[in-house]
Amino acid sequence: MLSHRKSCYCAFCKIERKVYANKHLRLIDVMALIGFGVVLTFTVFKSLDPRGLAIVGTLLVIGELFAQTKWRTAMICRNCGFDPVVYVRNPEAAGLKIKAFLEKRSESPEHLLMPPVVLPKKPVKGKNLSLKV
Repeated sequence: MLSHRKSCYCAFCKIERKVYANKHLRLIDVMALIGFGVVLTFTVFKSLDPRGLAIVGTLLVIGELFAQTKWRTAMICRNCGFDPVVYVRNPEAAGLKIKAFLEKRSESPEHLLMPPVVLPKKPVKGKNLSLKV
């Protein structure tokens, strides 16, 4: 069976994790939702009906929303709270999110057995080039 998730490393804490590979619905998902919509149309209207297009459209919109939400929540590292989507838009906001996550993590007992977060060291001289996008 095809894998929906791929392995990658967090850019901040370097922990291996799995994220969803697709941000949008795949062709097989769209076909399955169309098939489910047709079956649901037959169940409700006892035949093919133009109102069934509304059912299929609603199923596709809801499926796409779930797929994007699932992808977006999987992007955030569960170990350090790093969010690459926010980092691309605003590195300072990403840093504040990491700081807030680490403060919350230090107070939470569920993170006691997780590996510690190794914070990156500041460069000795020059600017931090990792903040330039």
